[in-house]
Amino acid sequence: MTRRLAVTGVAAVAVALPFVADTYTVTVGARILALGLLAVAVHLLSTRTLQASLGHGAYFGVGGYTTALLAQSGHDSAPLQLAAAITAATAAAAVIAVALARLRGLTYVLASLAVGMLAAAYAASAHTVTGGTDGIAAAAPKLWPFGISLAPVGTRYLWLATVVLGICGLLAWHARSPFAAAAIAIGDIDQGMNAFGYPVARTVWRGHLHSAAVAGAAGALWVHATGYLNPTDLGLTTSALALAAATIGHHHGPIVVITATAALVCARDVAASHLPPAGQGPLWLGLLLLTAAFLPLAGRRTTPTPAEVRP
Repeated sequence: MTRRLAVTGVAAVAVALPFVADTYTVTVGARILALGLLAVAVHLLSTRTLQASLGHGAYFGVGGYTTALLAQSGHDSAPLQLAAAITAATAAAAVIAVALARLRGLTYVLASLAVGMLAAAYAASAHTVTGGTDGIAAAAPKLWPFGISLAPVGTRYLWLATVVLGICGLLAWHARSPFAAAAIAIGDIDQGMNAFGYPVARTVWRGHLHSAAVAGAAGALWVHATGYLNPTDLGLTTSALALAAATIGHHHGPIVVITATAALVCARDVAASHLPPAGQGPLWLGLLLLTAAFLPLAGRRTTPTPAEVRP
């Protein structure tokens, strides 16, 4: 009950933000929601199949560029752009995950890192499609069929919050499905599931598709929040931030992962403008990551008692 109240409280604060905060805070909050959803996508994969991805920026980019290209072609419906981004990212994962689903441990981390780097490199070189290093701009979409423009910051934020909370609710429901239970079992006893004749590779492949769909939605929301996308937005920095937030919230749900994303983004971008030394966002981000890594050990004994030492 306490956990449910805490999650409800955080969600309520997130929805109330545009009514009580200034424009700058709401703008930062919108970006946090998009990045937080990317972290949720990484968390979805890592908590089930125990595969830590540094390449989800690729699916994030596919969703973002799909959204921007649709906007430039005159398709300004926000739900249409979101659906297209999810579809495109899922299609990309359907191809990429054929190989990635067979990897585990550090080899998976290495391969996912390569996928993310290749995606960013392609985005930087494909000038006719992505705008290259100059990036690609997208006009504010509208909410079909109501025709409400997402140009106002508050309206844009509420759209993002609605989508993010809706996806989080859907994931919470899906976590109780037989597929989720099978994916978790594969993460715990991969070889055992193989020995039982369970289609491990196919299940992990499907897990990648689910995770990529969420990452594609995050890419669409990022373009809705910023109106712009360039190759650095899907690079290693973005993927690493998402993995860090997913790791912090590993034993918790999506709302905790998004809260962790907010803390990391504030440490990197906001605190750097208000705390000395000036312009040292990576310093504060690094200190926060170290704190998050060692905080769980604070209450543990470092030296075992005699009764705990085996003869």
